[in-house]
Parts: sequence; C-alpha cells; structure tokens
Amino acid sequence: MHTPSAHSGARSPGLDDAVRDAVLEAATAPLAQVFGDRVRVTVERLNRDGDWVFLQSTMRGADGGRPDFAGTSYEAARNDGAVSDVYVALLKKAGHGGVEDDARSWRLTDYATGPTDVAWLTWPDAHEAPHALFGF
Repeated sequence: MHTPSAHSGARSPGLDDAVRDAVLEAATAPLAQVFGDRVRVTVERLNRDGDWVFLQSTMRGADGGRPDFAGTSYEAARNDGAVSDVYVALLKKAGHGGVEDDARSWRLTDYATGPTDVAWLTWPDAHEAPHALFGF
C-alpha cells in the first residue's frame, strides 16, 4: 500500500512550470525511441503528488492527426485495431536530491503505449504510488 506523502493530494504542474517540461521529456522517452519525432502527445492529465507524476495523454502524429505506426512493432496491432492512441506513464523523482526541472531526475516507473484497457489500474498498488494521482 501507499504511504501518504507530506503533500495534500495530486496537483498538475503549471503550464509554465519547468518541472512540466522535464517530466514530459522523461515520460515520453519510450515514444521517442520507437517513433522518433513522428509522434507527440497531447496531455489529458498530468498529476503530481510529492515525488510521483502520472501522465495520461493522446498520441498524435507530427501533423496533429493520428499517429503513424508504420515500420514499428505497433504496426500490425494497429492494423488489427488492437492499439489505441492513448499513452500513459508513471514517474518517480529519483532520490531526495536532484533538480526537479531536469529530466534525468525523473525515473519512468511504468508506461503503456496504445493500451485498449485501463492498463494503469493496478499501478497504485503495484508501485506503491498515491491513488490520488490517477483520479480513482
């Protein structure tokens, strides 16, 4: 189970918050490895509770449309209708030191690319992360 943090629930880092940029860079690193610059995310939810951050987003192509999965390990599943445009990630700040606005200070704990179900439903218990991050 999760031990409550000193913070009073989840909050979303502000749009001008340098932490937001660092978190998004760390959270989307797996997408960059697979898709390069062909896929971007539109943030639907970006919640923080203490050292934890949860990102729920929609993948978009470079042109703003549906992402192009051609030539990736997701192509066949997409053709079969077994991949969504959803991308979610759970991050934890590394240690008690580190600079929050540096992507290297955030560790990707778990992520799901194109899930067709609520893949993050078990993450609070599996990773001892705050339930409030996920909105349930």
